[in-house]
Amino acid sequence: MHLADFLAPSRVLVPLEAATLAAARSALLERLAASGAVAEPDRLQGRVNEERGEDMVAIADCAFLLHYRTDTASELQVAIGVAPDGLRRPLDDGSEQHAPIAVMVVGPPRSAARHLQVVRGFSRLLPRRDAVDALLDSPSAEAVVRLPMFLEYEIPEQLLVRDLMTEHPRTTAPDVPLRTAAQELIRFGLGALPVVDADRRLLGVLSERELMRHLLATEVLSDGSPRHGAALGQGKKTVREAMTRQVLCVAPEEPVAEVAALMSNKDVERVPVVHEGRLVGFLTRGDIVRKLIGP
Repeated sequence: MHLADFLAPSRVLVPLEAATLAAARSALLERLAASGAVAEPDRLQGRVNEERGEDMVAIADCAFLLHYRTDTASELQVAIGVAPDGLRRPLDDGSEQHAPIAVMVVGPPRSAARHLQVVRGFSRLLPRRDAVDALLDSPSAEAVVRLPMFLEYEIPEQLLVRDLMTEHPRTTAPDVPLRTAAQELIRFGLGALPVVDADRRLLGVLSERELMRHLLATEVLSDGSPRHGAALGQGKKTVREAMTRQVLCVAPEEPVAEVAALMSNKDVERVPVVHEGRLVGFLTRGDIVRKLIGP
């Protein structure tokens, strides 16, 4: 299966007669409704108007990638609009984002896994300048659908770790003061921080579990008398001294089903994703549940 399998000339607008992202959304939704992919366009339009942050990926100067999971969709379909003069999207701070391409992916909840793979496929292609140029140079909807990049982009049969993982996760270094790393966990609401060296080689993980063990060994959870060293706010303890080196890692090309079973069997909440020894992502149970079941 390839990205081209989800495209049809009837759902491609070349040129897209719109100046704003809002107008582009409406035009693409009309095309999807006209093709029969959406049964209740007014209800979906209401969902679109909510403008939830998770519904869109803005790819700087290249494209706006919109995606909606909805029971108004009969099947997974994609609409593409090419606006040579560009689309603008106002931001809350008074500035604007601009891009010439708008892509809308719509599918029913039952197609969640494939939906994520299709969204990821476009998110890989659209940052490429040659891909944007190919779309801008296409003279017709038929030409867009026949572009080699869509015909050649293969979608795996199974959902893979790379389809769900958080790319470029927040990390820490082994020599960072433990207190600093603990404050970062709290500030950003993280359950754990991968520990990497300057080349992003994974050295370990610092999680709430390791911090709890450290607190139990200090006066913080005792009667105030130091027992086995200073608390987080004292001394010079570093991440290296508290992190765990026994880390279950997975590869980005592993099937999610297998990794989910492994995480469940080992009672592991999160796993670093490693390629050739270097950290490339982070996957949690929450990622799997939220992205497959969430709206």
